[in-house]
Amino acid sequence: MIPNVLNTLVGLGLAYAVVLHPTWVEQRYLPFGAFAVAILVLAAWARRSDVRRWFSTVNIALAVALGILSLMPLATLPNLTFWGGFWIGCLVPVIALWAAIFRPSRATA
Repeated sequence: MIPNVLNTLVGLGLAYAVVLHPTWVEQRYLPFGAFAVAILVLAAWARRSDVRRWFSTVNIALAVALGILSLMPLATLPNLTFWGGFWIGCLVPVIALWAAIFRPSRATA
């Protein structure tokens, strides 16, 4: 539960950075790469305690996509930088918070 809550905060930080500091996230490797590593590590940690593994699998896939995005020349691709970072920054917190809150009853498990 704790890694999912932390992943929610990291994802919200990514969305905040993309929307309010676009020139900072357009740097070549560091901003998106750091967010990708943080999301990947937290999703791998959360995988041990998740009720369903697809929560962390989706967040790991989004972290890999963000890592690939960080390798591109982002200053020349402002639309891809904004929308890619924005959607990943919106999806990661939703899925991580869902995983943190979702605890099925014993009858359905």
